[in-house]
Amino acid sequence: MTLARYAQLVLGNSSRKVKLSLSALLAVTLGVIAAFALSSPATSTVAVSAAPPTTAAPTTTAPTTADPTTAAPTAPAPTTAAPTAPAPTTADPTTTGDSVLSKAVAHRGIKLNPAWPKTLTLLTDSVGLGVKDILPAALPDWTVDVRGRPALMLKAANAELAADPAPVGSVAVVALGYNSLWGKDRDRYDIWAAQFSREADALIATLRQKGAKKIVWVTLRDPDPSLIPPAALEQAQKYNWYFPYVNEQLDALAQRDPTVTLADWAAVSNLPGLTYDAIHLKTLGAKLMVETIKAGVGLPTTSIPGL
Repeated sequence: MTLARYAQLVLGNSSRKVKLSLSALLAVTLGVIAAFALSSPATSTVAVSAAPPTTAAPTTTAPTTADPTTAAPTAPAPTTAAPTAPAPTTADPTTTGDSVLSKAVAHRGIKLNPAWPKTLTLLTDSVGLGVKDILPAALPDWTVDVRGRPALMLKAANAELAADPAPVGSVAVVALGYNSLWGKDRDRYDIWAAQFSREADALIATLRQKGAKKIVWVTLRDPDPSLIPPAALEQAQKYNWYFPYVNEQLDALAQRDPTVTLADWAAVSNLPGLTYDAIHLKTLGAKLMVETIKAGVGLPTTSIPGL
């Protein structure tokens, strides 16, 4: 074999091997491309189908949690107002005396004038004499003059006052009426009422002539029977029945003469422990009557421990 022929054989074989290698490479490349093309749509489909749930879920949840959160702060507003309610309940026990004395004036009458002299005359029977020491002590910057005696009636009080050359205070307090004449069960009531009115009007006229500028009349105690000590029941049955008649006429007096003040002892005194019988004062009752008189005069009152 010649050298040229050998070379031709070698080159021919090599050429076939190269052609085979290129064909194989081309086949592999086309397979990869085909495989990639087939796999690509599947991947994008998963991505598209998975994406919507991921973004949609937060958008629905956010509003539902926001509503309760904003509504909740509006609810506590009423709960902050609630503590204001107990204020009156704490005030009541500390001002029990003041609540009792809120009923102390039935008719205001003429107003106390600060320019008037601070002088006061108390004209009374045995009931009002129970404050003869406590009243001056309760009015330290006033001159207090107490006049009266037990069983003093209106007509006698007027006569004695007119006979006394001394003037009365710019404020006159009258605590009379327990000793007056009436018919039981309103027998001849109009006659007795007319007599009481005449005598009361005459007494007021005398007080004004003697210098009184403001007149305060103290109503009569008319307690519930349960408040009267057993030992005093017999006395109460003899006299207490006409006390409402007197109070009716004192109310009529204030209607006739609106300048007259009624210090309403009847309204204030329906409490236990004030008297040792139906009407005569213990120390506690005397203190309460003084505060009732002060209210009628138009002066500040003081709460009384125990009431």
